[in-house]
Amino acid sequence: MSIADLARRLGRLDLAEVRHTALAAAADTIAGQVRAALSQPPGTDHDFPWHRTGALADSIGVSADANEAVVGSTSEVAHYQEFGTATVPPRPFFAAIAAAGAEAAAESVGAAIADAIRSA
Repeated sequence: MSIADLARRLGRLDLAEVRHTALAAAADTIAGQVRAALSQPPGTDHDFPWHRTGALADSIGVSADANEAVVGSTSEVAHYQEFGTATVPPRPFFAAIAAAGAEAAAESVGAAIADAIRSA
């Protein structure tokens, strides 16, 4: 393959779409891990918030574009759990799980981009 052929093939590659898809998948994985961490029944010893109604876990969502992905919650309870209140100690479930999964997420995005380039 000539350099010109390689340049044409790479020129047809939509790396923004590859990044978007890979970032969304990595964020979905982290969101699933956050939801799973919210599974301890009330009354048990716990580092993460208890699972009472499932509403907190259900509020976990993902937003992604070609440059970033965000895992978050639409519940104000998530903020109180993550950072604590005057009467509730912080139980940082987002930060702990995101930190634990960050390297794997970055590796999966990098691997997806590398695979797309190799297959171009």
